[in-house]
Amino acid sequence: MFFSEAILSRKGSLAKVWLAAHWERKLTKSQLLQTDITNSVRKVQEEEEQGRMALRLSGQLLLGVARIYSRKTKYLMEDCGEASVRIRLAFHAASLPRDTSSLDLTQAQQGFRSQHLHSITLSDQMNGLDLTLADEGLGFG
Repeated sequence: MFFSEAILSRKGSLAKVWLAAHWERKLTKSQLLQTDITNSVRKVQEEEEQGRMALRLSGQLLLGVARIYSRKTKYLMEDCGEASVRIRLAFHAASLPRDTSSLDLTQAQQGFRSQHLHSITLSDQMNGLDLTLADEGLGFG
């Protein structure tokens, strides 16, 4: 046997990492967030250095660590996006007038659309070179 059965048992130190490598969807979000990546990598490294683990198994465990890391970063990105939206809404709500009965949303929307249109559209500016090209053409035909 190329590994200690204690590390891969249900309650072993690398059980969640092994599950992440083989059955990624079986782990819940809370189980993933509780997994300490640095300790898991350190444990794989220790077992490998002592010669108790096959190269294939250590590769599978490192794949599990990478999958856990990937899902943790995905959850962090989702949380940051949600916090960003909440902050924007809080500041947007603070900038609105208290009395919304006098607020005309159609005028506000039209103003936003026209500002948005001017911010993405280039203005037509002609200089002397443009005028001479129109008369002479490009000489293709």
